[in-house]
Amino acid sequence: MNQAIIIPAYNPDRGLPGYIRQLRQQGDFLIIVVDDGSALYSKPVFESIRSMEGCTVLIHERNLGKGAALKTAFRHVLEECEEVAQVVTADADGQHAVEDVIKVARETAGSIRGLVFGVRDFVHPDIPSRSLIGNRLTSRLFRLLFGRRLQDTQTGLRGIPRRELRWLMTIRGDRYDFEMNTLIHAVREEVDIREVDIRTIYLDHNASSHYRPVLDSFRIFRKIITGYFSGSSLYENPSTRKVAEDT
Repeated sequence: MNQAIIIPAYNPDRGLPGYIRQLRQQGDFLIIVVDDGSALYSKPVFESIRSMEGCTVLIHERNLGKGAALKTAFRHVLEECEEVAQVVTADADGQHAVEDVIKVARETAGSIRGLVFGVRDFVHPDIPSRSLIGNRLTSRLFRLLFGRRLQDTQTGLRGIPRRELRWLMTIRGDRYDFEMNTLIHAVREEVDIREVDIRTIYLDHNASSHYRPVLDSFRIFRKIITGYFSGSSLYENPSTRKVAEDT
């Protein structure tokens, strides 16, 4: 298995094991699920996943946030999965169709550098207003400050070669701000970003999402602006950045 699919999960619904079975049917992927401090009622979901061949469940005893969950999975790949050459990150709430996860995985296959983003079409009529407004504003602000037009700055469906995981581990942010900090670093350092069109899916108007419109939008906007004025604020320990990128 030279590709891993990483899914951070916080109180996922019972459909997650079935979703993972569909992913496994599409290829010989290693599935890494991070239980990010979920409640006890979610335990059967994770037990079901753990029992599947090719699946690993990593556990946070308390909720640390999506960024922290991704870093936990990245660290596991770097330390325990020498055969994994690329990873794909996907959300646990059903917003990423199986075929789109596979589409991003195929686009990433064979890559040793760069990132692949699965991007949504925000002209879709069924997009909840909180998602539409948030994505449009962040995309416009990002283009204004960094001069790079990206169709979807908040996508969680991303393909990442193993080499890029090392600098990703140095990026600040434990929640949704981590993904924006990652994007700012990639654009500043001229990391190649390829965009792949994916379906726009919002189940029950995104009711299952743990994205908090006010607080998380504020975090993202703050990170875009502070990232523009101070590059060093993006990193947990700026002195490790060069070592991570050269490794």
